[in-house]
Amino acid sequence: MHRRASWDSAAADLERRLPALRYDQAVAGISRLIGMLGDGHSRLDQLKLASHTRPTLTPLPGPGFDARFPVQFAVFTDGLWIVGATAEHRDLLGTRVLSIDGQPVARVVAALAPLIPADNSMWTLHLLPVFLASPGYLSAAGVAREPGSPLRLTGTDGAGRRREATISAERSDSAAHWIPADVDVRAPLPLTRSLAGPFAFADIEDTSRTLFVRIREIADDPGKESLAQFVARLFSHVDSLGSRRLVIDLRGNGGGNNYLNQPIMHSLIQRPALDHTGRLFVIIDRGTFSAAVSLAADLERETHALFVGEPTGSAPNSPGDPAHVTLPASGLVVRISTVLWQGSDPRDPRPFIAPDLPASSRWSDWLAHRDPALDAIAAYRPPPAGAPDMPPNQHWGSQAKQEAAPLTIAW
Repeated sequence: MHRRASWDSAAADLERRLPALRYDQAVAGISRLIGMLGDGHSRLDQLKLASHTRPTLTPLPGPGFDARFPVQFAVFTDGLWIVGATAEHRDLLGTRVLSIDGQPVARVVAALAPLIPADNSMWTLHLLPVFLASPGYLSAAGVAREPGSPLRLTGTDGAGRRREATISAERSDSAAHWIPADVDVRAPLPLTRSLAGPFAFADIEDTSRTLFVRIREIADDPGKESLAQFVARLFSHVDSLGSRRLVIDLRGNGGGNNYLNQPIMHSLIQRPALDHTGRLFVIIDRGTFSAAVSLAADLERETHALFVGEPTGSAPNSPGDPAHVTLPASGLVVRISTVLWQGSDPRDPRPFIAPDLPASSRWSDWLAHRDPALDAIAAYRPPPAGAPDMPPNQHWGSQAKQEAAPLTIAW
């Protein structure tokens, strides 16, 4: 069946069933319908991508969406772990979750994935933790019995000892105090977690005079340093230091305004000494999205940067600039993309930008404050002097690289 015909058929089926559905099933049904578009920008406006923090779901008036479970999940390559909890549930910190209400985590993920609008499977992984904490989505997916049901978690701690717990949802409260699972770890945080603000940089003490730059949003906040001002300050530092290597960290960057990327590109093009294989690195992950992927595509197209980390959460050619539509019967606000942004060749079929140097975190890396991406950069041996740089189009033209890119999770 043609994709449009499939969507129309699903929409008609949902409309027919709506009168008999619970509130959570109706909301999830709409989210599932939007998810069929395969576009992470088109979604219920309930999902918020706040700068510097994990995604959130704002409360809705019906049962299941006015509360959340009092734990924070994270997906590492070795499974689903609890990385944050309220004080009452502190004993669950560091639990690897193996089943939820008796269902293996892999089955739970498969049930929730169609309810999460996404460009690709990496964006689904990025958003999965917040949907796992939502009673409404879990019940609508058939994981929990109903929106008000307690949730039974089974898993193991870091030493492999079995853990079981039953938790109940609590009213959503932005002022809730979350205790992180690494609260007692004394090792310094990695730069990507320790640098404050949306834009920051720091020198890395090594023999290569490396400068680490973290950009968490492609946006300007009124009354604060703009991205263009930050870029000017950054490259003034680069010039004064004589930096030989530049690391641009775009992990967790949910995007913003594509037009703000220009000063970064101009500054790099004006410094050809940095534009060589092994001197310019870009760290990406499942949370790199929208205008941040546009920046990654610009860097891929115009420079010899090496990409490190995980595949991005959206494609180099992808829809965006959503319009807001209020559904008349429910009052739910839906975002629908209006523009196709093309940062790569118009024939580029990739669902994401893949890394040249794959590097993902295990639970033990996060807990010990290690950064596998920076470790991969430190271990990289550049080509010998005089060797030709990697052609920019080799990034997306390598079939082997794309086939090796999808992330495998040991649920």
